[in-house]
Amino acid sequence: MFLEKRLVSFALIFLLSGGYVLGQGAYFDASVLKDPTGYKLRPGDRIRVVIQGETDCSTETSLTNEGTINMPYVGELRLMGKNKKEAESSIEREYKKELIFARPKALLNITKYSERVVFLTGSVNRKGPYVLPPEVEAMNIVEVIARAGGFNDIAKKNRVYVTRTFFDESGNPTNTKTYEVDVEALSSGVRSGNSSRRFWIYPGDRIEVPERLL
Repeated sequence: MFLEKRLVSFALIFLLSGGYVLGQGAYFDASVLKDPTGYKLRPGDRIRVVIQGETDCSTETSLTNEGTINMPYVGELRLMGKNKKEAESSIEREYKKELIFARPKALLNITKYSERVVFLTGSVNRKGPYVLPPEVEAMNIVEVIARAGGFNDIAKKNRVYVTRTFFDESGNPTNTKTYEVDVEALSSGVRSGNSSRRFWIYPGDRIEVPERLL
C-alpha cells in the first residue's frame, strides 16, 4: 500500500543516514523521523507567494483538499507534496510556460502549518489530541506519551495499543491495524525478540493505554 511503502522508505532513510539529516548537516533527533528532503506542502497549509517585482502577483492562500492554489494569470497549481524550493520552481515554470514573465522569481513562505494529530486515550495524564511538530513525519511512541504528560499511576505500560488506518494514493482508507506495544521495554532500552528500540507514531494514529490490574 502507498502509505505502508512510504513509512518503510522513511525508516530506511533514517537508518542509512546514520542519525543525521541528509544534506543538512544537522543532528537528527533519535525520537523523531523527518523527511531529509525538507517539509512537504500539505492541504490546509497557509502560504504566501510573491513574484519579485510583480506586486499584482502576490497572494496569500491555503492549499485546498486537492493540494492546489490559484495564482494570478496562471490559475490553479498543484503544490501538494513539494518542498519549498520545488514549489517555487513549479510556480516559475508555469509563468514562463504561459509567457507571462520571461524570468520570474518566486518566493514562497509558509505562514501557518496544517495540524496533524495523534489521539491518546486511557491511562495517560493528558488525554485527547497531540499535535505533531510540522516538520515531523513520525515520532517515537515513548516521546509522544512523554509529551502528553506521561502515564498515570495505573497505566499498563507493557501493553499499549496503537490503531492505524492505511490509505491508498487517492486518500481512501483501505485497512486498519492495531499493534500491541511494550512501551515500558522501549523506555528502558530493552529489546524483546526482533523488536526495534522504537515504535513510530504517525499522524492519525490512536494510542490506547489500558489500566493494569491492581
